Amino acid sequence: MKNNVLIGLFILLVSFQGFSQRYNSDANYGGGFFSRFYKLKMGFRFSPGIMINYVEASKAFKGFESNGANVRLSLGPIADFYITDKYAFSTGLWYTVKSVNYSMHGSFYDNELFKTTPLTADEIRGTEANFNLQYLQLPLTMKIFSDNILDDTPVYLQFGGTVDVKIAEKPLDKTRNPLFQYQERLASSQSIFAFGDVGLLLGIGGEKSISRGGDAFFFGIQYQRGLVEINRSRTFGDLVTKNGAFYLDFGVKF
Repeated sequence: MKNNVLIGLFILLVSFQGFSQRYNSDANYGGGFFSRFYKLKMGFRFSPGIMINYVEASKAFKGFESNGANVRLSLGPIADFYITDKYAFSTGLWYTVKSVNYSMHGSFYDNELFKTTPLTADEIRGTEANFNLQYLQLPLTMKIFSDNILDDTPVYLQFGGTVDVKIAEKPLDKTRNPLFQYQERLASSQSIFAFGDVGLLLGIGGEKSISRGGDAFFFGIQYQRGLVEINRSRTFGDLVTKNGAFYLDFGVKF
């Protein structure tokens, strides 16, 4: 799944680059919706980030807490549609891995499910439950650019939101992952996490021009905050989890 997504994003980037060059060089290309924009810049973003979880738990999941931060990666093509030189609508399609990490007391194994179906010989009682969630993110943001504070390097502010669609859910260390063990004992196979998320995005950065044609290297800091609960409400509604992340943004625009 991961390799297929990365190949798809690479193909999309190549297509975006060709569209961007044609759009900016041919005044008659890109009519309709696209004709509203002054110019179009495509690029690619590579962003390592620190993931943070916000957890509230009750009833069967009482005692669950966030188990610290982890480093994960977000990458993918971007598209900046300039309304003027200083204002742009910025979007893209990013492959993003988020971590969710819980710690809990050993009393979680007193749950009726574990009494009815005890641990097998291959399973171990654990006190941490860690997961990797893979998303496709659609950012919907605005960028505001300053004048060149440094030589050919305008600063930008970015704000808006993201729509995240989950494409994979991977439990880590299954033999000692209490929440995965709990999930395996449910009457029907159910995902622990919902199909998506909606988040807030805030960022600041700069763009350094690297050619007269408008190519640029960009860098910045970005904060994302999930606004909805990511656990499935039917079975895991008493375990409320929201995600947050700080990213270091690096990339190029064409």
